[in-house]
Amino acid sequence: MGERCREAGRMQKLTELLAVGRLPGKCRVPSHGVSRGLRSRTEQASLWSAPRRFRSQIASSPQGYVPKTSLSSPPWPETVLPEPAEETRHHAEVVGKVNELIATGQYGRLFAVVHFASHQWKVTSEDLILIENELDVACGERIRLEKVLLVGADNFTLLGKPLLGKDLVRVEATVIEKTESWPKINMKFKKRKNYRKKKIIVSPQTVLRINTIEIAPSLC
Repeated sequence: MGERCREAGRMQKLTELLAVGRLPGKCRVPSHGVSRGLRSRTEQASLWSAPRRFRSQIASSPQGYVPKTSLSSPPWPETVLPEPAEETRHHAEVVGKVNELIATGQYGRLFAVVHFASHQWKVTSEDLILIENELDVACGERIRLEKVLLVGADNFTLLGKPLLGKDLVRVEATVIEKTESWPKINMKFKKRKNYRKKKIIVSPQTVLRINTIEIAPSLC
């Protein structure tokens, strides 16, 4: 135990002499002991200097400074919003052009996106859609699809938020067939258990034909 204490004291003294540059020339110092002592002193100095550097950075940063990151300055170009007056003028110009196309009837064939029977359908005139459900409507009756999300033509498209007004667009369809789906067989079997279960699943179906897609003569 005493030998270890003397060795530790000797190593500490040699480390201090090496730090001040007064190490005798004939003195042999184990390399691993000196490197370990210098490493510990360097780590302590870095640990003490890190908070000082951090405090100096905080003190040097101006008030309200925001660091440059992907959130504060995204890589895509900044979107410049138009002036309110310019936006109003552009909106009136677009509405005027669409009203002119509707008044002259030069918009071509209309299409629409409707929400019906928990699904969205993109339809145009004379299209057939198959609905996996039974409607309480007789065959040959005409119905109106009121939930219209979008209507468009060759030169313009009207989008709803989320739906278009009922007085703006009208989509009508006719029930042409009420039938059943092809039977689906669900078979369960366990070998050597005398277990066999068979289930046939048949779901009702309704076929609609889109008759007309009409748009109001004026948007406003």
